[in-house]
Amino acid sequence: MKSILVEFSLTTRIVVPDDFDVDNMSDSDYDIIREKAVPRFHEKLDTEGVGDMIASIEEDEEMPFGSSSEDVCYQPSFDDLDKVDGLFSFQVFASKEVAEKAFPGVEILTYNVGDIEDPSFVDEQYIKKKKSKKKK
Repeated sequence: MKSILVEFSLTTRIVVPDDFDVDNMSDSDYDIIREKAVPRFHEKLDTEGVGDMIASIEEDEEMPFGSSSEDVCYQPSFDDLDKVDGLFSFQVFASKEVAEKAFPGVEILTYNVGDIEDPSFVDEQYIKKKKSKKKK
């Protein structure tokens, strides 16, 4: 896993009062923009997606994945080792949904990535296992 920074460029047209001063905006002017523009941005994202709005994407070198308390991972409880056979303590999931599907009926715990020593993300392995079982 890694962190990336995604910059969007969003533009929309709104109608404002004649006395609206773009060079000296007040709190109420910002409120007008928020009330009128934000719903349009949501609608545009819902109908058009994000593809054309992405201005840039780059790796986050200042705050790599695992350095933030927001960076979480998931792991089934090891209380019943028979139910998690084949999984090691350093193996974790980026997606809680994938972990739940891989280990149905097992409690899925949430950890800060920094709590796991040298974490290895295994989501793709379990997604592939599920797909190969469907083909048979």
